Amino acid sequence: MNNIYLEDVNIEGFKSFSEKTNMGFQSGIGVIIGNNGVGKSNILDAIVWALGENDLGRIRCYEKQELFFAGSKDYPPASKIRVELNLKEGEKKDAPGIQLTRERTKNGEDQYWIDKTSYTRQAYCQKLDAYNLRHCLETIIRQEQINDLIQLNPWQRFDYIRQILDLESEEEAVECLKEIIGPLFQRYMSYLIPLGEVRLDAISKNERKGLEIEVNLPGNRLRRAHQLSGGEKSITSLALKLAVFHQLESPFFLLDEVEPSLDYTNHKSMQAFLKDVADSKQLIMITHLRSTIALANTVHGVRTRWDGSSFMKFYFVMDERLLRLYKCC
Repeated sequence: MNNIYLEDVNIEGFKSFSEKTNMGFQSGIGVIIGNNGVGKSNILDAIVWALGENDLGRIRCYEKQELFFAGSKDYPPASKIRVELNLKEGEKKDAPGIQLTRERTKNGEDQYWIDKTSYTRQAYCQKLDAYNLRHCLETIIRQEQINDLIQLNPWQRFDYIRQILDLESEEEAVECLKEIIGPLFQRYMSYLIPLGEVRLDAISKNERKGLEIEVNLPGNRLRRAHQLSGGEKSITSLALKLAVFHQLESPFFLLDEVEPSLDYTNHKSMQAFLKDVADSKQLIMITHLRSTIALANTVHGVRTRWDGSSFMKFYFVMDERLLRLYKCC
């Protein structure tokens, strides 16, 4: 399927969502806002879980029971969890689409459906491969993971990129970094640091390949990745990660509060950067920043009830009038 995007998400009984909750998105930038602790990140967890994720650490759990709404004074504990993803090929009303559904009961049984047809887990994952959706599990960045690619040493960094892109040889990886990822990385960084220059340098030591990142900031000497400040690392790592992710087949990226350590100037620069990324990939973002919200096609406001369960307070298609009315997250 070409030009596919995530149109609807339905969540029931998953983590903090006690009742069935719907979210509708457009193909551009969808923003999820709300105070800390209201369950925003649980929405991204639900999306990747529905796409087949079984690594509990990647959906922020220690035990499977944590996937279920635990119950409250007003709502009983969930006996099952169910997440539906509706994906659509293009914006036209009659455009084809698919519905992916995953359901799990307290006794540990998982069920999978595609367009209401039941599949085994293996067959479900194979169908996701056929729909070019298998990489969606890789293209999520959480706040605490922004800098992890920068923090790796050059050898680990090279291995990570080679592995995520499933490149067979070191030579193929070096060519991809030089001809494809490097130019896109430089383009992204030109938004974030307009007068800066970056370079990806494939190095060798003891017959092992590594990837060094060099950043030449305005008015500063040339620095390698580990020498950058916290904000500079965030900018560089985010730009490099999305340049790498762009080579994958995932139609959307999930970004969980990736901007907080950036200063005001870089918040403004990030708007141009995000517009460029969203030109070819759908972005579903959790944010607190007005500058990011101003870019959104759709805005979803998450709140919690008195008992701590999550619900959607509002949803709207963004325009300038609504942005002026927007006061807080």
